[in-house]
Amino acid sequence: MKTLSSAAAAALLACIGLACTGSARAETQGVSDDAIVIGTISDLSGPLASGGAPNVQGLRLRIDEANAAGGVHGRQIDLRVEDMKYDLTLAVRATNKLVKRDEIFAMISSVGTPTTMAAQKILDPQGVPTLFPVTAARSVVEPLSPLHFSLYVNYQNQAAGALKHFVAETGAKKVCLQAVANDYGQEVVDGFEATSEAMGLEVVFHGSHKVTETDFAGSATAIKNSGCELLVLGTTTKDTINLYSTLRKLGWDKPVVGNMVPYTAIVAEAGDGATEGLYLVSPFRAADYTDGDAFRTDFAARFEEKYGARPEPYGELGYVAGDLLVKALETAGRELTVETLTRAIESISHYDDPFGGPGYGFSAEKHAGGSGLVLVQAQSRKWVVVESNLPF
Repeated sequence: MKTLSSAAAAALLACIGLACTGSARAETQGVSDDAIVIGTISDLSGPLASGGAPNVQGLRLRIDEANAAGGVHGRQIDLRVEDMKYDLTLAVRATNKLVKRDEIFAMISSVGTPTTMAAQKILDPQGVPTLFPVTAARSVVEPLSPLHFSLYVNYQNQAAGALKHFVAETGAKKVCLQAVANDYGQEVVDGFEATSEAMGLEVVFHGSHKVTETDFAGSATAIKNSGCELLVLGTTTKDTINLYSTLRKLGWDKPVVGNMVPYTAIVAEAGDGATEGLYLVSPFRAADYTDGDAFRTDFAARFEEKYGARPEPYGELGYVAGDLLVKALETAGRELTVETLTRAIESISHYDDPFGGPGYGFSAEKHAGGSGLVLVQAQSRKWVVVESNLPF
């Protein structure tokens, strides 16, 4: 576990077992009498912008609601947003700005595995929490740290759930993998390899690519010629579309299953049915706005009024992250420190997802809140739930 700065550690120790004093609170970065400064590094204009941009919109919608209602214990939540374009150099620069210039109290909803991990190297020594990043990487929340909280069932278990389901359904013995060559892709590789070995499966192809790669003719041909009976993906957005559509053009018709990262409308709606039949395993599900649920109907109307666009799954996740933040701040009380925030999040043992997916729950021993997986498929240019409780 990484250590806190001396100032942050002193503030935490002052609160252990006690109500924090005013002097202890004064040492808490980002907390003043009338404001709490929260930061996020997101992808608003790069390869993950289709998820990053709506995520920030959903997050801001919930924070604006809280502020309009008077804030939390008399403080307004001041959200500072930095666009790092899913680029490591920009992510480091943005995090340094948020910590040193904006003096944030916590980072929330940072997008991407490598970018979040890079940010944590800056945040941890300063005692700044990482809350609910938009990644299911196990490494961002393990080993257990009072500064790290995640929403999701991790990528390893998403890969495990995919393999177990489709092997049982199809009897596949030969499997293959195509993943991005970065920390996110490696998390998928780890889960895929461990599960394949445990199940006695033969891995006949293992491909990797850069997140910006667009030509998948070579990879698709190799997959088709490998004898692969099931393809697992560790891809993002455009690469998912390009690889899947290339495979189908080649006539390869075996199951292809990805994870939560490409779970956006742009993937389901790509081209002229370019991703028809693609499966994804996800720890959350896109809301059904036609089911008459009062909250979801109202949310969709407010989101479209504010942003001029329909809600996206990652917009829903941003809203949930913001709602959990507000709940934790309310529970932490007026004397807000990192220690009281940590205890408050750990006290949220059960949180029902208002958008209809698996709920979330935390404890002192469990900082990854996800409790389940769903299996969805692209059908007629939209995501359809195939399994609502996928074992992993």
